[in-house]
Amino acid sequence: MSSEQFSNSNNEQPQRFSSIPIWLLIVMVLVGGGVASFLLLRGIVWIVESIALYDIHTWEKGLQAYVRTFHEEPIRTIMLFFTYLGSFYSTVFVALSFAILFMVHNMYREGLALLVTTAGAWQINVLLKSFFMRPRPDLEFWTHASGYSFPSGHSTIAAAMYGMLFVIWSMHRKRRHLSITLPIICGIFLIVGIGLSRVYLGVHYPTDIIGGYIAGSLWMSACAYSLHLWRHYDEQRGSIRY
Repeated sequence: MSSEQFSNSNNEQPQRFSSIPIWLLIVMVLVGGGVASFLLLRGIVWIVESIALYDIHTWEKGLQAYVRTFHEEPIRTIMLFFTYLGSFYSTVFVALSFAILFMVHNMYREGLALLVTTAGAWQINVLLKSFFMRPRPDLEFWTHASGYSFPSGHSTIAAAMYGMLFVIWSMHRKRRHLSITLPIICGIFLIVGIGLSRVYLGVHYPTDIIGGYIAGSLWMSACAYSLHLWRHYDEQRGSIRY
């Protein structure tokens, strides 16, 4: 193949890509992310129930017993603070606050992406809980909790909403040729802290947290990729501003 033919074949890719309306492409990605969250989680649960159910329960009870031995202050207060950051009202407040901040700075895509990520994560968690219907641990709760246990809503929203916040921060730093190490470390610390707090407080099994991380991360990835497609679409038309 000649260089001219090779160049023409490469140029056909953006044309085929652009033939799909951007809104339809984003909807397809988001629907795919939601379906993937459910299917992957269902597959993992089936494998655990079929192969390693006893070992998983033994490991879960051992980890729960260990983390709950650290019941002195200030550890309990710190864990309550982390679990508060992952609560419904806190995450709604954080999402709305940052979305408004983004829009004030003409970052409308990022603001909308954060709101969609947050709303979608909570809805996905409600649907997953109603499907799996796992009871909560038979332990003394050190905080209020209701509803089913799997997957953890706090860990789902932590991986999704807070994950999207740190992705946006990383994208912002990357465009300015800065290191993304700081947002990655901060994101991992916050997300792991929220999940660990739920096990510590006795309201979730460790596998509830892992399931929430999986569902939330998949949904966040779909939302982050949709944001990337939207930005790329606007960049091609020269409408994006930094």
